Amino acid sequence: MKEKIILIGAGQHCNVVIYNAIQQDKFTISCILDPDKNKWGKKSNFGDIYIEKGYRDYDVEFLESIKEKYKTNKFFISLGSMKLRKKLYDFFVKYGFEPVNIIHPNAIVSNSAILGKGILIEAGCLVTPSPKIGDNVVINTGSQVNHDNIIEDHVYIASGVILSGGVHIKENTLIDDGVIITLGRTVGKNCIIGAGSVVTKDIEDNSIAYGSPCRIIRKNN
Repeated sequence: MKEKIILIGAGQHCNVVIYNAIQQDKFTISCILDPDKNKWGKKSNFGDIYIEKGYRDYDVEFLESIKEKYKTNKFFISLGSMKLRKKLYDFFVKYGFEPVNIIHPNAIVSNSAILGKGILIEAGCLVTPSPKIGDNVVINTGSQVNHDNIIEDHVYIASGVILSGGVHIKENTLIDDGVIITLGRTVGKNCIIGAGSVVTKDIEDNSIAYGSPCRIIRKNN
């Protein structure tokens, strides 16, 4: 029997999450929570999945009623906003929700990979031996996470990214489309690495950086 899950966020990224969950064929999506009143009571683009009142006021009693209504506390963060992903993940875990992993069946994930919770690994991704991937991490279509990488919590890796061996990405960092990070480099926490960049040197915490070679442009405040 498939597990019931609740999705958090009904935007464009939610469509990606639903697609990967359908392909994984492990979960039944009970509902989607979203704060936009205009979406409440409507169906998603994937059939009879309804959008419920969201998390605007972080109403704990409402969330308890959602658990009871759908008979599950399993959840997944289905919005892409780096401003909200960490905050929402921590909030739902604090109030008794349990994150699940959604992994497309066409992704190749080594048995020796150490995976956290609440992870999305999309179609065409390659995760080679012995990386450590933290909680609430997104690895988008066709990206590579190579041997002995450390990817901390709440990292968002966009499409077509290549992380060479021994790379360390610290928490709450965005690696945009097509970035290449070379062997043994570290990217600090709360960073944004612009699309198409080639990272050949370490990037310090709280930085916005891009280019080939990648350079820090300004602080990420």
